[in-house]
Amino acid sequence: MKTTERLIGALAGLGFALLAFYAIFVVGALIYKGTGPAPAAFIAPAEPAATAAADTADAGADPAAEPAAVPEGQGGVDLAAGEKTFKQCKACHTIAEGGKNGTGPNLWGVHGRGVATAEGFAYSDALKALAGQVWDQATLDAFLENPKVYAKGTKMAFAGVKKAGDRANLIAWLATQSGTPVVLAGAAPAADAPAAGEPPAGPYADLADDAVVTLDPVAYPEGVTYRDVPPLTEAELAALEARVTELEAAIPAMDYQTARYHPMHFSPAIETASSAECLACHKEIVAHPLREESPAGVKAADSLAWYQTLDTYSGPQADFHWRHLESDFAKQVMKLECTFCHKGNDPREESPDMLPSRAAFSAGATPEFTLRKMVNPSETCLLCHGAMPDPVNIMGLSGPWPEARVDMEYAEAPNGCLSCHAETFRTNRHQVNYLNAATIEDLARNGTSDTCYGCHGGRAWYRISYPYARTPWPGMDLETVPDWAAGRPAAPKPEHRIAQ
Repeated sequence: MKTTERLIGALAGLGFALLAFYAIFVVGALIYKGTGPAPAAFIAPAEPAATAAADTADAGADPAAEPAAVPEGQGGVDLAAGEKTFKQCKACHTIAEGGKNGTGPNLWGVHGRGVATAEGFAYSDALKALAGQVWDQATLDAFLENPKVYAKGTKMAFAGVKKAGDRANLIAWLATQSGTPVVLAGAAPAADAPAAGEPPAGPYADLADDAVVTLDPVAYPEGVTYRDVPPLTEAELAALEARVTELEAAIPAMDYQTARYHPMHFSPAIETASSAECLACHKEIVAHPLREESPAGVKAADSLAWYQTLDTYSGPQADFHWRHLESDFAKQVMKLECTFCHKGNDPREESPDMLPSRAAFSAGATPEFTLRKMVNPSETCLLCHGAMPDPVNIMGLSGPWPEARVDMEYAEAPNGCLSCHAETFRTNRHQVNYLNAATIEDLARNGTSDTCYGCHGGRAWYRISYPYARTPWPGMDLETVPDWAAGRPAAPKPEHRIAQ
């Protein structure tokens, strides 16, 4: 019995000794491995680690070989963050397998693909000149940092992903979007897709209620300086005050008919009349109380006006004139005079074809006002308001803006319009004497897309879109005019231009 116990004890001791020896061996191997070259962050086919190691051994890899250079910021990548960064690209590119080309080519399988080889896409000459190169980690990094520098002459509107870490995450995620995906070593897995039936997260789902968003500065287009409408000089203010004082002194002696036929209501005086002069008689227009109930029977207290849904407006419903002349946002972005809309008319005829200042029936095709409204909406309202002509086919969006914005906006970039319009497609359209161009730019860059959408596409005024002047933007192709822009002028109307 004692012999058996001694035998069992000996075997147990031998087992512990072997286990200790094995542990020492493993630790030693790890220490030895740690003293060698650090493994580089590299993109390799997604396969089990054991298989990859075996293939390397079979190939006779030199363990002392220098590791591949790691692009700046790619020591560790986050696929979920890369997928998030791709939201900036969705305005122009699809990523699904078999997805159609948009403004830019479909990007399924772009990593490892030859430059300018997406089937069916019409590349610019700048990209065609790079044919023969491959979209690998290095070329994608260089291109995404500044597309216009890497491929001079490219039609791509995107300004680039400026942060190296963001580019690394994006490239690593793009590399997984393929029939033969590749994975960056050590990458964090992408976030799981929403469960079936679960609605997608809103554009600000990851933004805390009390968060303050600070955006990275975005450079203005090269050679472009945006300015607000210049303020009146002291001499101009003094002259205006004198005219208003004179008018206010004359008003008490006027009867209704005298007031109607005052010279200021007619050309040429109305062309230079100021709002201060107009409001000397029409003060009530900016203090008009809101109707409690519309002619159709809709009560204001029970309804939500469209403008109340925008980030640019706060407060209860308000009168049309007050919102355009006195509201905070209007004062910031506009310099409207009453005569911007009201061009005057002859009360005897109330027709643009019967003005005493010109020959009868000589009004232009777009007269100053119409019989129905006494203003011409296409020459007033639609200079700012107008539906997007075709968000999908012309702008390359995935759908109407309220739907497409969800894929393009997040906490760090709440204005999805700037995905394309930050540096390119930046016309000088705001450089007119009724808009404060510099303030509009600042608000757009530091606010949400409602700053832009409130005018461009918010309300389909009269169900038409004004044919804005196709004012050139940096890098614009001046020779090729798309069908939708054919016949448009190349500059604002002379009366609205300001010195550049």
